[in-house]
Amino acid sequence: MSEKERTEGNTGARGVKEVRTEHESREGHSSGHASSDADRGTSWTSVVLGWLTALGAGLILSGIVSGIVGAIFGAAGRQGIQEGGTTALVGLLITLLLAFLIGGYAAGRMAARKGLKHGLLVPLLALVVTIVLAVIGGALGVSFIDQLSGITLPQNAQSTQPQGLGTILTISGILALLFPFIGGAIGGTWGARTGSHRP
Repeated sequence: MSEKERTEGNTGARGVKEVRTEHESREGHSSGHASSDADRGTSWTSVVLGWLTALGAGLILSGIVSGIVGAIFGAAGRQGIQEGGTTALVGLLITLLLAFLIGGYAAGRMAARKGLKHGLLVPLLALVVTIVLAVIGGALGVSFIDQLSGITLPQNAQSTQPQGLGTILTISGILALLFPFIGGAIGGTWGARTGSHRP
């Protein structure tokens, strides 16, 4: 083997070694970036701002959604006490789903990581705040239920099927607790996915 061939062979080997080193440093940098994202944990600022976003969105959407749902049920020719309760329930569930979808999206986008976790923490925070306010209200002797005393069902609806009504109220309560978590999970995942592509 000539001197020239040996030199070219060494240069080629050196080039392969440099490429490998550069590739390993890139992998180390990307894995270090991923581990630093994992080490950062929960962004409570994102969760609180997502909750505030969900509250604002709920206030804005409640009138819009109830109007749209009422128009749809009215166009279908459904009127009466039970249909009115169904309209209100459907409007509430859609409003909760959309509001916490927006709130979860905001939390996941701001955190730009662990979107499902941040999205689920938004309705969980809302639930905790509601329970704390109810406990404080109970301790102070102010009942939120007393404030709703003007909202009662008509007598014929109360006397017709009390067991069916209790079942409906139980199911609607479970759905009202479930829909914010569904919206928060979807929104948080979506927000983290779009937030991670930021430049």
